[in-house]
Amino acid sequence: MYRKLAVVTAAVATLLSGTATAAIAAPVAPVTEAAAPAADIPAVVDVTDANYDQVMQWSKTKPVVLDFTASWCYWCQKQKPYLQQYNTQDKGAWVWAKVDVDENPGLSQKYNVRGIPALLNIRNGREAGSRLVGFDGPSSLRNWLNRL
Repeated sequence: MYRKLAVVTAAVATLLSGTATAAIAAPVAPVTEAAAPAADIPAVVDVTDANYDQVMQWSKTKPVVLDFTASWCYWCQKQKPYLQQYNTQDKGAWVWAKVDVDENPGLSQKYNVRGIPALLNIRNGREAGSRLVGFDGPSSLRNWLNRL
């Protein structure tokens, strides 16, 4: 809106001053990174600070489930085979993005993760919908994944 106002103001000033030397720029479309084709997106990925931006780009194409976990976490390990099973059953309709909280404390802080396991639904680079914190069994996990 401000760009249009600036262009109109420049055009009016040029016409009123009687000179035609000022050039009026055509509106420029904003530059955005293209989302990756769904075929190029893996079904499972380990998220680090180095590939975090890439994973957020993928979330523009398909849902990303950020799985905040740790190797020492009992409930994380109990939940893991069910996530693998459901991701396989869903044929990669969503990206299982595993975040080790010990190796990536900055990502845990960014999303204000206070307890694990914690699953976050990410779409278009932002958290969308509800979180699933803790593991309450396979049926509640399946229900949460069905609402992605």
